[in-house]
Amino acid sequence: MKTANICMPATVCRLIAGAAKSQSLEALERGLLENPFSGFGLREKPEWQAFADSVREAWTARGHLVVRGIPVDGGASSLLSALALGSRFKPYRGNKIVKHFKMSPWTTELSQTIKEGHFHTDLNTAPKPPAATVIHCIKPDPKTGAGETRIVPLEALLTELKLRKAKDTLRLLLQTEIEMVDDRKHGSWSGLIVANNEIRFHPETLRAAARRSGTLPENLEYHLSLIRECAFAVSSPILLDRGDAVFVSNLRALHYRGPCTARYIEFPRKFEAREIYVFHLLDEPQWTR
Repeated sequence: MKTANICMPATVCRLIAGAAKSQSLEALERGLLENPFSGFGLREKPEWQAFADSVREAWTARGHLVVRGIPVDGGASSLLSALALGSRFKPYRGNKIVKHFKMSPWTTELSQTIKEGHFHTDLNTAPKPPAATVIHCIKPDPKTGAGETRIVPLEALLTELKLRKAKDTLRLLLQTEIEMVDDRKHGSWSGLIVANNEIRFHPETLRAAARRSGTLPENLEYHLSLIRECAFAVSSPILLDRGDAVFVSNLRALHYRGPCTARYIEFPRKFEAREIYVFHLLDEPQWTR
């Protein structure tokens, strides 16, 4: 499925930048958590409403899109732009919403390592995962083409597995009760990977559960490899430049980040690398497909 690309109109950029300058990111985060439907005056503007309509139309058709040209100003415009999609955000550490990640060659954290990521959903061991993930590029990878994003709708993944007659892998996804464990946060969840047209999935939480129990589900690595292969087969690379943001369903799609690079200014600690803001929404426009 082709990803929708929406260029933020200059009039909307000015509206968002103006609202962002009116108060700090911390104040915006606190305000949105206290009153999710405030909108900071944006919803009354016809140009904003036209932009929001285009975002919601693309979301309804695909469950993901790229918005290009969002102002980069410390995270405030990132947050405000997502009001086109939803209004209830997932907080962390009290009143924080926006996380800032810089890729690094010296970390093993999955969200910041320069190593290739996995096709996955976020926070998949949570009692109720967020509905949507927003990834806003602050600085693109210093190497052109590195750090690509890919998105695989659940429907496309299941269709590809069916075409390949991968009955055992489909059984794992659709019919097998399985445990997932987040080693870092010590959270766990058990149930079906795919249920009610929604998916929870991350290879590392499945592997962590296997380590905890001392046994691997039969042929787990084969299934994970096949899911990855199918995901690549039905996805295309998305390259994010400065200001571009991916809005993707965290319930009906997997997302992926390719390997990144680092450009050293002064070895080993001073370097340039891909930087992003990431945050999550608890709600989304009504899904009508």
